[in-house]
Parts: sequence; structure tokens; C-alpha cells
Amino acid sequence: MEFDKIIPHIGGFGRCHRTLAAFACLPNLLVALSFSAGAFFALTPRHHCRPDPQLLPEALRNLSGVSLLNHSLPRRTGDDEDGATGWSRCRLLHYPSARAAALLPNGSVACTRGWRFEPSVGLETNVVTQWNLVCQNKWKVPLEQVGYSIGWTVGFLTLGTVVDGLGRRSTFILSVVVAIIQHIGVLVSVDFLMLLIFHMLSGVALAGLFLSAYVARLEMCDPPHRLMIMMVAAFCTVAGELLLPGLAEMCKNWRILQGVVTTPFLILLLYWCIPSMFPESPRWLLATRQIGKCKQILQGIAIGNGVNVEDELYTQCMVFNEMDSVFEEVTRFRPYTFCDMTTARTIWKNILILGFTTGATLGLVMATGFIGKATSPIMDLHNKHGFFLHHVVFASFAVLSVLCIMLLPESKWKPLPESLKDGEYQRRPPLLLSQNKDRVPLLHSKKHSNYNPENYSKLVTATKKMVAHNIPIQSQVPARESVTKKTKESAT
Repeated sequence: MEFDKIIPHIGGFGRCHRTLAAFACLPNLLVALSFSAGAFFALTPRHHCRPDPQLLPEALRNLSGVSLLNHSLPRRTGDDEDGATGWSRCRLLHYPSARAAALLPNGSVACTRGWRFEPSVGLETNVVTQWNLVCQNKWKVPLEQVGYSIGWTVGFLTLGTVVDGLGRRSTFILSVVVAIIQHIGVLVSVDFLMLLIFHMLSGVALAGLFLSAYVARLEMCDPPHRLMIMMVAAFCTVAGELLLPGLAEMCKNWRILQGVVTTPFLILLLYWCIPSMFPESPRWLLATRQIGKCKQILQGIAIGNGVNVEDELYTQCMVFNEMDSVFEEVTRFRPYTFCDMTTARTIWKNILILGFTTGATLGLVMATGFIGKATSPIMDLHNKHGFFLHHVVFASFAVLSVLCIMLLPESKWKPLPESLKDGEYQRRPPLLLSQNKDRVPLLHSKKHSNYNPENYSKLVTATKKMVAHNIPIQSQVPARESVTKKTKESAT
């Protein structure tokens, strides 16, 4: 059955569909808040060593302010590792002797009394200032950023398969619960290692939350409204990113900000308590042969859209009769995995090129994007060597991704395949709108069956109406016999 043809029979993109789509867009706002908060946590403010009077000659120990800094900190010429000028961030001047008459230093030493961080816009204290992640410990900041990106990558790779196996709703609820636990772990971290582990695991959970909500939104809408809903979800993401700087300015402390970011995730627990706010995807239920649950959810959506499904003569309700006729035999739960996709030659090639066939290949595509994000902190470890090549390579991949969008079926108003069989019959739409013929996708395919579910549904509806009104069904056999008889008489 083609699911896109079921949606008009249950009220189309009505009030219930719009409400469910809005609930599915809300997680984007919270994910954006949590994801963007990591940048504030690891932001390194301007800093320098705290002056140590014990390293100065007795004649200079009573200095204060800028004079004390001038005699305590070496100057940078712009040739240092970050190419900046001013006071050194990691060194203190060393004098020959505390009682020496000469007031000239003969070298420098590492910071002995910690660092003084200059106030900056946003957070006054973060993980960098709390655990002094600068100078010899500055490598820990890129490590934390890489670990967070790796967490997202692992989440997309692993939970993408879980979304296909357990369903969109189950994966969403599981991800919400795990994300709350990991956010609390970040909040109460007592050292850098604890923060690193919990922040990485929170990336795994947020990836599953984002992916399950993303797929649920797509499968909830009919093709004409998918772009609009995805744009609304994107606006929610942008709203979260724009809201975070204001929250950081008000919170000042990174632990307070983490608490503010974590609290709204408790709202998503309502989706667990009230299943109607985030129901399981009917499209996924239909694909995995869970017909009873699929009909139950579709009936609830139809009632929410104002459709009377109790009237047996009402045309729209015939979709449920058709589902019963298509799945006459008792069917068992049939999940599909990535390995199942590899058995279909055309689908497998489409997966390799576009990766849109399964809620798992979509995770693979998103995971590759976060691999690219993880390379940025790694470049910082190497003092931005190869920075230009880094941008050229990933900009090329971005352009390639845009070009691949033109090969997607929906870019040419073609429906997505509903099953493995439909995927094997999928044909590539023409690149130019002026061409009328479809092209063979990647391999030659057989012609599609002539079966039309709409014709069958109309036949069932007409038959039930005739039975309800006691209209006799006249046989066509006597008419044929009379025609045959007249033909024979004319021939003689």
C-alpha cells in the first residue's frame, strides 16, 4: 500500500497533523540549545599568568597594576604559536637573584600561581577557567570538542539502526531519558575526565533524539507539506541558537547554564506520558506489518482531523477495509535492517549515492557530517596548519551534496518507495524539467505491476453501497447469449 495515498482519506494535513508536526519540531529547539552550549563551555577567554612576587627582585615586589605585569610577564612579538601580541599567556619572567642589583630578567619560567582570565561576553566562568585548560593543558579543550562530535557520530551510526528496529517513538523516548541523565552528569562533574565522558554520552543521546524526531516529521507529512515542516523545524533550531547567548549572559556560570538547558528536556517526558503527543509513525508500522497499531493510530488521526470513521458507507473509511484485504493473513512484526537493504541491488546503489532509504543510512550521512565537524578542533591542535586545504575539501563535499539533492525522487515530485519491491522499481527522474521520460536509476528494472489500490477500494465501496440498498447485481451472461444468437441468425 502507498502510504501517501492514505493521508487524504484520513483528513489530509488537517488540524491533528499540524499539531503533531508542531510537537515534533519542539525537540529541535532543545537540541540546538544543548548543542550550542558546548561552544560556550569550551570558549577560551584572554588570559595570562598571575604575577608571582617571589620571582621578582625585592625592589620590584611593591609594584602593582600594569607596572607589575610589565616586570612579571614577557612580551610577545607576534611570532608565537597564535601569532598574537601582548603579554605572554603561559610564561613568567625569571630574574637571576632576588637580591641582585640588576633589574633585568635572564629568562622565563612556567606559571607558578595559576592564570588570570579577563572577563568576556557571556559566561564569566566555564570549564576552561574552572580547571585551567590553557597552556600545557590546552589540548584538553579540542579533545573535549572532538569527543562531543564523536558522541554524535556514534549516536547517528548506532541509533539509526535502532530507529528502524524499535520504531521512532521508542527510540525518541529512550533518547530523551538518556539525554536527561547525561546532562545531569555534566552538571555535577567534579573534574575534566568526568565532564568529557558525560558530554560525549550526551552527544550519543541527542543524536538519537534528533534523528528519531527528524524521521517522524518526514513520515507524518504528505509530500506537499514536508518542505514546510522541515523549514519550521529549521527555524526552531535557529531560534535555539539565537536564544542561547542571551541565556549565557544571564547565567554567567556554566553550571547554571547547563541546568537551564537541561530543565526543558523534562517537558519531553510528557511525550512518554501522553502517547498522542508523539505517536508511533503509521508509515513505519505499516512497513513492519503492525497493522493493528497502524489502524488504531490512523483512526485517532482521522478523528482529530474531523473524519467520521464510524460510517461504513463513507468513502474515506474504505482505506481501513483495504488494509484488511491487503493483509488478510495474520502477519508478524517484520523489522528491516541495513543488511536487508543490501539484498536489493537498486536500493543498495541508491543508498551508496544518496543514503535516503532507511531512518540507518540517514544516520550514516549525518555521522559523516559530524566527522567533518570533529576535524576543526583537531586542526587547532596542529596550530591550524593545512587550514585552507581543510576548507577546500569540505566545501567540495558540501557542493557535491547539493548536487545530489537533484537526484532525489521528491526533488522531481516523485513519491518515495514504500517497500523493497517499490524501491527496486524506482526510476531516476530526469534532471531537466523539459524531458518527459524517466531514466533507469542505476540498474535496469522490470515494469511495475498494473495493480491499482484505488480501483480496488472503489470496487469495495460500490459493492457495499449496492448491498446496503439491496440493488441486484444483474448477470451479463444472458446478454452475451442473446448477442451470440442474433449473430448466428444473421449469418444464416
